[in-house]
Amino acid sequence: MKLLLPLFIMLLSFSAKAQTGIAIYTNYGTINLALYDTLVPNTVSNFVNLVNQKFYDGVIFHRVIDNFMIQGGDGNPSPPAILDEFDVSLSNIQGTISMANSGPNTGTCQFFINLVNNTYLDYNKAPLTSKHPVFGTTINGFDIVENIGDVQTNGDNAPLIPVVMDSVRVVNLVLAVSDHGAVNNNRKLIKVIDALGHESKVTTNKPLFYIYDDGAVEKKLIIE
Repeated sequence: MKLLLPLFIMLLSFSAKAQTGIAIYTNYGTINLALYDTLVPNTVSNFVNLVNQKFYDGVIFHRVIDNFMIQGGDGNPSPPAILDEFDVSLSNIQGTISMANSGPNTGTCQFFINLVNNTYLDYNKAPLTSKHPVFGTTINGFDIVENIGDVQTNGDNAPLIPVVMDSVRVVNLVLAVSDHGAVNNNRKLIKVIDALGHESKVTTNKPLFYIYDDGAVEKKLIIE
């Protein structure tokens, strides 16, 4: 078997941990998220409490910028602000969900999903002008996120045809496993997906995305 060295995948030992699973049911399709309960518990708790109150039901994605992010959650009445919560292992990379805010400790209910890597939004990366706490990642339906990112918008970046969250629900606990052979020995593998965001088994000659609970997304390929 001939392997491309940078893409070589080895069988590794695993240990289990659970993260809260969220489904965002939109008029474009369903987006599934895994939240980082253990890394940013207060931010996750705030979001889950709003979900359980059905706060997001019927709320729109009101700000969409292609090649940047989709933002939603501007419901009424707006809940109290929470303190920013950061973890050094988390970053605003493609597929992650992060708190929207207007400055330090002003996050309430609004969130965005990164269409691309937007690491300059991290609290510890240049230019240090924006600090947006990451609290989860997309594990299925990133193609839906991308489709929403492609919608036509007006001058205020609002979709011309509303993109509606019909409902948002806690759906399960997502099993995460730790990859002891990875560069970051503490991170946990959440899921393997294909280019359309569908869960996939590891297979040869097919590029797949490995999603970890530290916000990392790796594209790997086994060449047979």
